[in-house]
Amino acid sequence: SFEIVAALLEVWPEAVKEKDYSYFYTPLYWACRMKAQFEVVDALMKVWPEGVKEKSKFGYTPLHCACRYRAPFEVTSLLLNTWLSYKENRTKSAIMSFQWD
Repeated sequence: SFEIVAALLEVWPEAVKEKDYSYFYTPLYWACRMKAQFEVVDALMKVWPEGVKEKSKFGYTPLHCACRYRAPFEVTSLLLNTWLSYKENRTKSAIMSFQWD
């Protein structure tokens, strides 16, 4: 629940960067996989927004996981907007070019 996650993050904020030994999943990845409520995902991302870029052993991000396991729309939207904020206009082809030739 949100209360448990918030309490843990208060005493051990670096916990958001921990990965399991099997698949290298972060708490954010697990939250997306288990369809955690928005408040849980938001709390994890407020502590470590860069976690949205972390990949699992198989190269999947929390956004991949949220889409695959049908996380709530608000969660998927938060992940996507955060991920895009790291990708915007860094190069002309960071995501894809929207210019027509």
